[in-house]
Amino acid sequence: MNGEEPNKFHLNQFSRTLISWHKNNGRHNLPWQKEISPYKVWISEVMLQQTQVKTVLPYFKKFVEKYPNIKALSNAKLDDILILWTGLGYYRRAENLYKTSQILKEKYRYKFPELYEDIISLPGIGRSTAGAILSLAYNKKYPILDGNVKRVIKRYFAIRSSKEDEKNLWYISESLLPNKNNNIYTQSIMDLGSLVCLKNSPTCYACPIKKNCMSNKLNLTNVIPAKNIKVNKKKTLKLYLIIIQNFKNKKLVLMKKNNNNGIWANLWNLPSFEKKTEYKKFIKNNNLDSNIKKYDNIKHNLTHLSLDIDILKIELCKIRDFDNYSWKNIYDNIGLSKPVVMIINKLKKEIDK
Repeated sequence: MNGEEPNKFHLNQFSRTLISWHKNNGRHNLPWQKEISPYKVWISEVMLQQTQVKTVLPYFKKFVEKYPNIKALSNAKLDDILILWTGLGYYRRAENLYKTSQILKEKYRYKFPELYEDIISLPGIGRSTAGAILSLAYNKKYPILDGNVKRVIKRYFAIRSSKEDEKNLWYISESLLPNKNNNIYTQSIMDLGSLVCLKNSPTCYACPIKKNCMSNKLNLTNVIPAKNIKVNKKKTLKLYLIIIQNFKNKKLVLMKKNNNNGIWANLWNLPSFEKKTEYKKFIKNNNLDSNIKKYDNIKHNLTHLSLDIDILKIELCKIRDFDNYSWKNIYDNIGLSKPVVMIINKLKKEIDK
């Protein structure tokens, strides 16, 4: 093990201490903790992938209100799921929820599986998500290794390496598991990372395991875990063209549904171009040279991509049809990316004046 090798008593004490701490200091009122079920844990864990709890809360509430169980979700259309997902980002997760719901319907008769091998085979579920579902929903002895848990383990054992040795961290995570109350323990170590062992400025004075924390002893909490080296994000210029009918029909905007590939797969989008030459070709081919106005610019960051989006606006004097495009009302309930939501909201404010 990379890090201090603890004895068996030390490991047991670790889990017992966290379970005891969680009783009065952990989170108990998260919506997926009420009337807990494998379905709720699954939905919450997928939403929480690379997304903070505070962001997920309103989305989770609306989602389970509309789709309270596996059967309701399996009968939904992907477009309807994407509507509820609009603004949450990482839209592939929504598609994976839809795919999994169909598997749960056809293979498991609306029941969520209890075996690790079955759960890990479902779309969008990796080892940590599978472990969280098994632990939180079924109280089974399985480890997790999300960002919060990694940070707690690295600090507790003073693991300095900036390159994460995943195999080593998984071994430690599994060795820390108690023989009972795994659901409470899993929530407690996640809560410790989220509430106390913070990425920046951890509140070590409030930590229940500070006595044996090697980073705390060695005054290394500010350097462990090692800071990720920032890599310049690739910048892609995307040009959006908002086409609106004459002033009597300003609520109508020309849009097209994206295919199953790309950063906004299956979402409705404005005419979008990555190259200026493609944008100009679209303008020329559709005789849209007049009345082009610069409308806005949006900077939007994705995980591995920084978007610099120029938005141009064209108002048409009469109805026209465009190949592969549809006229959509800005008040339609459809799945959109966050930048398009921002554009639509600006249009609504102008119309509602």
